Amino acid sequence: MKLTDEMKNVLRIGGDPAIVTYLTTSTISGKCNIHLQPYTDIYGDDFILMPDLFAQKTKVNLNENRVGLLTIANPRNGATWAFRGPCNVFQWGHPPKFNFHGLAAGEVLEKWGDWNSLEKLDVVDEDIRPKAISQRGVIVIKADEVYEYHASESGKQIL
Repeated sequence: MKLTDEMKNVLRIGGDPAIVTYLTTSTISGKCNIHLQPYTDIYGDDFILMPDLFAQKTKVNLNENRVGLLTIANPRNGATWAFRGPCNVFQWGHPPKFNFHGLAAGEVLEKWGDWNSLEKLDVVDEDIRPKAISQRGVIVIKADEVYEYHASESGKQIL
């Protein structure tokens, strides 16, 4: 699946701070965890990246079930997307050539391993901004399925 230019613009570092993004993971038995993700970026045409900012339950769930769902609400245009697919966490200590669906851990960590140098905290609205960034790695989701919703219509799978 390829992300559209509109999706990429919303997901890129430095995007609109009014956009709200959540990563949902679950255990094998279906117990969900929803984690606010105020920062996202894209890699290529189908990967979405997020900093691991102490996402402990997310990592526990991904050890059992490597599927994630990233939802984004864009209140300015009434659009919401849900991106579903394989999900993993690249952490410092992974072998640089560790491969996740064609994406190398070393390449991702080299660029996005220090998220604060890419996107400053003041970009995110104060009510959802973490007090400090304590990044432990990078969460990666390969967007295999995309659902699009608009305020005026019901949801539809677009890919």
